[in-house]
Formats: sequence, structure tokens, C-alpha cells
Amino acid sequence: MSDILSQEEVDALLSAVSAGGDSAPSGGLDVGGVAEEEEDGDGEKSMSLYDFRRPDRVSKDQMRTLQNLHESYARQFSTTLTNFLRTFVEIELVSVDQLTYSEFVMSISNPSCIYVFKMEPLEGSAIMEINPALVFFIIDRLFGGQGRPSEQNRELTLIEQSVITRIVERGLNDLKEIWEHIGVFSPKIETYETNPQFVQIAPPGETVILISLEVRMQNASGLMSLCFPYMLLESVINNLSGESWMSSQSNTTVETRTMMEHELESLDLPLSVLIGQTKLTIRDLLQLQHNDVLCLEKPVESDLTVRIGDKSKMAGKSGIVGRRKAVRITQVIEREVPGYDE
Repeated sequence: MSDILSQEEVDALLSAVSAGGDSAPSGGLDVGGVAEEEEDGDGEKSMSLYDFRRPDRVSKDQMRTLQNLHESYARQFSTTLTNFLRTFVEIELVSVDQLTYSEFVMSISNPSCIYVFKMEPLEGSAIMEINPALVFFIIDRLFGGQGRPSEQNRELTLIEQSVITRIVERGLNDLKEIWEHIGVFSPKIETYETNPQFVQIAPPGETVILISLEVRMQNASGLMSLCFPYMLLESVINNLSGESWMSSQSNTTVETRTMMEHELESLDLPLSVLIGQTKLTIRDLLQLQHNDVLCLEKPVESDLTVRIGDKSKMAGKSGIVGRRKAVRITQVIEREVPGYDE
């Protein structure tokens, strides 16, 4: 095989260069990066650049685990805010990004609502940042207003800070419960700041994980973000693998079980007693008068059916306690039997 290109091969290369390099061989090096092959939706391979100067310190598998964690956090915190604000609140995970700390600081408005907190026993600090428009909507709602955002972006008063701090504490408590799949942590607020330039929890070039959440309410919406420096996650980064996530999902911790039991104990359920049933035609129903007697399809000595919701759960006898009608439970129905009410 000859090492010298033929005239036809030289012409083909020159035409490829003049056409923009579409036919040029792929896989060449770029300054500070290399081209990686990726398949698009049609099965064809496209190229993307990988920057060796800024390598991804958190793998894609670990990023997916963080996404799963904070999707659960969004659902739980939305329930917490709904109960606290007495209005429907929906929180949705927007993105989980890996960037530098300086890029995160530049993306925050000034002034803003920034809370620096620790995740003991982890080393380092993290940030919870709430968009000012969303903050003023919440404040107006809690202070008796209709929930209108402020017309001007200003710093919070001490009273307003105290109110928002209570919400952030609830958010960190939900974060603690969600992060039980990784380990046992105790989030604690360190400082409150309005100017992002005064918040230095990591060097400017340090890799951070940015969790962006969108909070939607009836008359307003805004973004809330969580920023975790890599040095804070470094000691637990191995627990963020897909295998560790699946194993933790299958084992419910004692604390989680106790919390669920406590939440269920405070639920209100409708309880009713079914004395009996009968069937009437429309003609008979229209002719009913005072002192008419209806015969129920149940013997007088049989038990009454105690229902929780629309399920038959117990049987009992009717009676009187003082001046109130009552039912004494005689049997617990372990499994609902079809036709038991008859």
C-alpha cells in the first residue's frame, strides 16, 4: 500500500475542508478537550467536547441518585409549605447541575435571601437560596394579605427574617428526612445573608452541586436552590451510587417508620354504623308517611356493621351511654368479606 496520496484523495480532502469539514475524520483533539461520541435519537453519532480543565467530579450515576433524592424532597417540602401557608403549593425539581462556586454566586440576584447551613457531622457548609419575589409573596400571605409580591426588591426586616427562618428550618428538617438514605445528618442554620458576594463557603473554582427547584402557588412562582460544595459531599459520595440508593430504598429506617406512624395517628377518618338496608320502589318511597315502619333486611339480634370510610372493619351491638347512642365493638373484621353488610 502506497504512503503517497493520489490526486483524487487530495481533491477529496480539499473539498471537505472548503465545505466546513463535514467529511473530515472525527475524534480530533481540541484545545483543553477531546471530542466524545454520543448517539442521538436517530441512532446516529454526534460529537460533544469534554473539557479536561474542568472534569466532572460527580459521576452521572451519582447525579441521578441526587436527582431521585431531591424529587422526593420536592414532594415532601411542598406538603410542608401547603400546611404552613394554608394554600396549595407545588414544588418541582428543575435541574441538578455541576458547576463552579463562582458561577453559582454570579447567578444569584442582589439582594437575595441566602441561608448558610451545616450538615453535621459533614465538614463544610451548604446554601439554601430563595428568590426574593417568592419570599415577599410568602410574607404577604402569612401577614394576612392575599399573597402579592413586593413591587421593589429590598432587604428583609428582622420580623420578616424571623418568619422566613421558620420556613427554612422546616425545609431543612424535610431535607434531613430525605437524606436518611445516605446517612444521619443534623442540618443547622449558621448565618443569613443578602449579598452573595459576602458568602464564601468554597473557593471560586470549587465544584458544587446546584439543586434548582421551582415553587408554584396560586398567584406567584419562583425558584429556590440548594448548593452543596463537593468537599461537603466527598465523605458520602460513595453512598450516592445507584446500588446504594436501591438498597437503602428497600430498608426503612426506624426513624422513618416512627415518623410515618406519628403522621398516620393524627389523620381523621369517617366512622359510621350501618344499622341495616332495604329496597323500595319509587312508588313506595313517594307514599311514605309519618309513623310508617320499614322492615330492614337484617335480623334484630344480628350485629351492626361498623365502617371506616367505605370499608367494613368491625361488628358491634347498639346501646346507650348516658344520653348518647353508642355501639359496643364485638368483633374485628380482619378481612372485608363481600356481602357482609347484608
